[in-house]
This record gives sequence, C-alpha cells and structure tokens, in this order.
Amino acid sequence: MTATRLVAVLPLTLLFLLPLVAALVLVLPGLLDATAFASMIAHPQFAGALWLTVFTGLLGTGLAVLTSLAIVHAAGSRDLSRGSGLFLAVPHLSLAIGLAFLIMPTGVIARLLAPLLGWTSPPQWVTTQDPWGFTLIAALVLKETPFLVWAFAALLNRDDMRRALDGQVAVARSLGHGPMSIFLRVILPQLLPRMAGPLIAVLAYSLTVVDMAVVVGPGQPPTLAQLAWTDLNDGDAATAARGGAGVLILSGLVLLLIFLVGAALPLLAPLRHRLLASPPRQDAKLFRLLIILWPAWFCIYGAVMLVMALQSIAAQWPFPDLLPQHATAAAWLRLVQDSGPFLTTFVLALATAMSSVAAAVAWLEWAPRRADRIAALVAVFALCLPSLLVGLGQYRLFLALGITGTAPALFLAHVLPVAAYVFLVLAGPYRSFDPRWNAVAAGLTAQPLRFLLRIKWPMLKAPILAAAATGFAVSVAQFVPAQLAAAGRFSTLPMEAVTLSAGGNRPLIATHGLGLMLLPLVAFLLAGWFGQPRWRMR
Repeated sequence: MTATRLVAVLPLTLLFLLPLVAALVLVLPGLLDATAFASMIAHPQFAGALWLTVFTGLLGTGLAVLTSLAIVHAAGSRDLSRGSGLFLAVPHLSLAIGLAFLIMPTGVIARLLAPLLGWTSPPQWVTTQDPWGFTLIAALVLKETPFLVWAFAALLNRDDMRRALDGQVAVARSLGHGPMSIFLRVILPQLLPRMAGPLIAVLAYSLTVVDMAVVVGPGQPPTLAQLAWTDLNDGDAATAARGGAGVLILSGLVLLLIFLVGAALPLLAPLRHRLLASPPRQDAKLFRLLIILWPAWFCIYGAVMLVMALQSIAAQWPFPDLLPQHATAAAWLRLVQDSGPFLTTFVLALATAMSSVAAAVAWLEWAPRRADRIAALVAVFALCLPSLLVGLGQYRLFLALGITGTAPALFLAHVLPVAAYVFLVLAGPYRSFDPRWNAVAAGLTAQPLRFLLRIKWPMLKAPILAAAATGFAVSVAQFVPAQLAAAGRFSTLPMEAVTLSAGGNRPLIATHGLGLMLLPLVAFLLAGWFGQPRWRMR
C-alpha cells in the first residue's frame, strides 16, 4: 500500500475500525464472570424482562416490516424516498415523548374523546408503560417503518433493479395480475433477500432499545435492556457486573433470534409456492385501502410535533380542555438559560459529522476500491450490534485509557455510529461518479487537487451534504454510549430528556423533545437547500 493510500485509510481506521474492535475485545472477559451471570439469571425480574424483550422486539419488527411493505406496494418507490427523509430526521426519543403526550390519560386523544363520551376527568386507562409493552411496540412501528420504507425505496430506485422489474411487471400485467398479485409474486421475492442488513438492524434495535423503553416501555418488569441499563448505572461493582452480564445475555439473545428468524423463513416456501400457483387476481379494493397508510404516517408525526409544541408552552392545561388555558415561554427560557446540554449536543454533532465525512471522503478517494466492501461490512455489523454492548465496551476502553468523563471520550462515543452511517450513505454515490470527468480534467491539464475542489466535490455536494446531515442526526440521538462515556460530567439533550421523563414537568420534557427533533430537521433542510444544483434547466 502506497503512502497516500495509507494516509487515506488512517482517519476512518482511527475513528471507527480500531475503537470498535477494541471495545468488543474488552467486552469478552465478561463472558468468564459466572457469578455475574448467575446473579442476573436469579434476578426476580429477569424472566419477565426476557419474555417482554422477545415479545416487543419480534412483534414491533414484524409489524414494521409488514407496514413498510404495504406502503411501498401502495405508494410506489418514486413517491417515497423524499417523504421518508422527514421521518428519519425525527429521533426515536422525540417520537416516544410526543406519542406519550398523545395517548396518556390526559393526552390529546383522551381530550378529543371527552366531549363525545362525557368525560370530566381523565380515563383510568393504562397507555404509556403498560405491562404488555404495546405502547413500546407502537412507538417502534411508527419509527422503524419509515426507515424500512426508505431502504426499500432506495433499492427499488436503483437503475439495475428498476430495469429488471419494469419488464417483469409489464408481463405480469399482460397476464391479468393486479397490483397486489404483482407485488407478492414478482417484486417481494426479489426485495427481501437484498434487505437483510436493514432488517437485521431493525430487529437488533427493537430488541435492545433503551431510551424509548424508559419513556414509554413497561416498568414492572422492564425489558431486558432496561434491566441491564439500570444495573450498569449502579455504583456497586457487583450490580454493575450483573448489568454487564445482562448486556451479554441480551446480545446472545439478539444473535439467537436473528438465526431463528433466518432459519424459519425457508419454511414459508410452501406458502409462496401455493401463492404462485393460484390464478391471477385483481386487488383494486385492497390497493385503494393501502394508499392511506403513508399519509397516515404524516398525520401521526404532525400530531406528535403539534402536541409537543402545545405542551412546551402550556402554563395551565386542565382536563378536558383541548387547548391550554394559559401560555408561557418559561420552559424555553429555561432551555436557553441552561444551554449547556443543547450546545454540547450541537457541537458534538457538528464535530462528529464533519470528521466522519472527511474520513469517509479520504477513504473513498484514495483507498483501494476492494477495501470498500470490508469497511461497509464492518459498518453494517457495527450498526446491527446492540448499543448497550458497544457502549459497555467503549466504557471499559475509556477506563483503560484514563479518559472516562472527558471530551475526547464523549467525542469517540458519538463518532463511531456516525462514521458507520456516513460511510454507508456516501459510498454508493461517491463510487458511482463518472470517471470520464477525470479524463476530461486530465486532458485540460488540471491538477488533481484543482479537479477535486472545482469539479468532483461540487458535483457530489448533494450526497456529501446528505451524509453529513445523516451523521449529524445520528449524533444528536446518541444516548447509551454517550451516557456511559460522560460519566456524569457532561450532559446532552437525550440525557436530559430521559432524566426529565421520570418527572412531572411536561413543558420542559416537551421542550427537550422538540429540541432533539429540530436539530436534525434543520440539518436535513440545510443539506437539501445547499445540495441543490447550481444551474438548472428552466
């Protein structure tokens, strides 16, 4: 490897590859702590937590997959890529907070029903933190469906997939097949095998989510991720070790369920064969019904944002009034006065996004193309790992280096997932750059640096800015690794929001939820604005 290529791979290696490997290696000694494992298994809430984890994770993932497939089938991929970006900018934690304000006994839905049902006091129903985890499942479906829709749409919009499917769809239509029949017989069998990465990531996240579970998940017993997280944050060494054992058990559970789901899929082959053997069908009524799904997501997200905005300025909001009686900016003033978490979140997001984009561009520009596959596989692997496992490994790494509770540790905790997302988003568009531009520039005797600054990077500004906005949003949403790395010496918006969710100051909770939401939205809007081509055909 030449010196240039070595320098090109160094930033991404130091920011992402080496810290990830070191973190995972430092988790392995915990496998030998039999006492911690026995203590976790003997925990009175362990069995219930294990069952709830499997139930909420599998059901949330399954419903998200089915819903996203229905949306892609009904709306068409060309209509979805841009709209799904808005949903991706909303952090999981913000959605959970807004959903809680919608469905709690004093929430907006109960207030809308109050005049119809004659309620003068909040209904005695259990919504958030229900013992079955249904609210957590609903939150997971609402958040993961747009991600899967975006992934499906991106796959369908690839030139090779589009060319292959267009002809097959035309043939199926000529044979009398309706939209649903074409989707199930022609499109779906070619989509699912290519979607293994996103599907595994969604399943792993649903099984190991912490921040959403703390806000809307069950409490007695909690999910296994919540149980392990509580123990990890305990000052007692034995309890913390028990939490580490819980993280390893949870990671093993994720691997086991991924294997079992993958092994169970071939068992559905007889059903598919039976479907293919059935005669063509026209499904116009069902097709019209599915069309309302994607607009429904816009309505739900809009309602979440609206109720958080109202709650953030509510001074008095007695039940069953639909609107607050008095408005106040006290919560926003407090956020401005205590701006440390907001500024920390913003600076970290900006620094990690810029560093990751620079490292990814250096790799993609000068590193050998054959190394891309290794980096992409490692990035997908990192994103499919439970954040608790990565966070625990990073925490032990930072302890070994003596940097726990410092700014460098907080930066490294944020930059690892950011670098993974940025590389995956940017690699495809960057490698697809037409090499004929290089030949034209060389023919005009343009120096390599001038070619990059004046031609290549300006032409790639849209995907570069999109990758930067994605990295910014990922950094803003980080909770588990950041909390462990900060060791109580730093605070970010997610940390503050999770802490506040246990209290009763709803305007302040809503303010932090909106702050978490607005930062990524502004980043995506700016990326879209500045990523527009300089010259347009009129």
